[in-house]
Amino acid sequence: MEENNQLIVLEQLPIIKATLENLSIEIKEKVDKANNLVCNDETVKTVKQVRADLNKEFNELETQRKQVKSAIMAKYDEFEEIYKENVSNLYKEADATLKEKIDNVENELKLEKEEELREFANQHIEANKLKDLIQYEDIGLNITLSASMKSLKEQVIKYIEDVLNDLKLIELEEFKDEILVEYKNNKDFTKSKIDVITRHKQLEELQQKQKEVQLQIDEENKIVEKVEEIIAPKEIIEDEEIIEVSFTVRGKVSKIKELKKWLKESELEYE
Repeated sequence: MEENNQLIVLEQLPIIKATLENLSIEIKEKVDKANNLVCNDETVKTVKQVRADLNKEFNELETQRKQVKSAIMAKYDEFEEIYKENVSNLYKEADATLKEKIDNVENELKLEKEEELREFANQHIEANKLKDLIQYEDIGLNITLSASMKSLKEQVIKYIEDVLNDLKLIELEEFKDEILVEYKNNKDFTKSKIDVITRHKQLEELQQKQKEVQLQIDEENKIVEKVEEIIAPKEIIEDEEIIEVSFTVRGKVSKIKELKKWLKESELEYE
């Protein structure tokens, strides 16, 4: 197909344009006269009539414009169907066919590239005894036709080196075994360390709370034992016999209040 070869030509538009240009001259004269009218209480009715006449003419032309548009669009729709059938569909079919062929070739090239990189990565993973820790997929290579094998292999080597450096750091940590377990899941040394330390901190806080509770229980048991020791009779005493005992109580205010409440409910006299 030769360049600048106009195969699709619109014939009617110039005729319509010429008609509208002639009509525009007449409209401008009417509009200019209307704009120059003096509007006051004596001429307002005349001005209103001129405005109404202009609006009436405009509405009639708008109706004609819409009719022309409908006629043009109907012709255009008919033309578009013919154009699709004879032109665009043929180009689109060819484009889809060629794209499929290109994709098949490029996908095959990418697959060959990926297989070579997988083998390369697995060799280095095994050589560094990392088979139980990482896999080829963990590296996350973005394999494209434009990416060179050299750069992709460098990414593989760097990833493995980073893992080895992380393992050296893990070995220096207090909770290295736990951090290593986390690292196997996320391949992120910093996150693994933080997660393990946070977990230990939470465990320590829980253990401390348990110790505090146990100390409180032990203190209460000591008080009970002391009370039992003081009131334990060396010889048999009748239950209804009144005796007097003295002892010192130490504990939290809330517990002292509970003891006081119990004494009141038990009808015991105390000072």
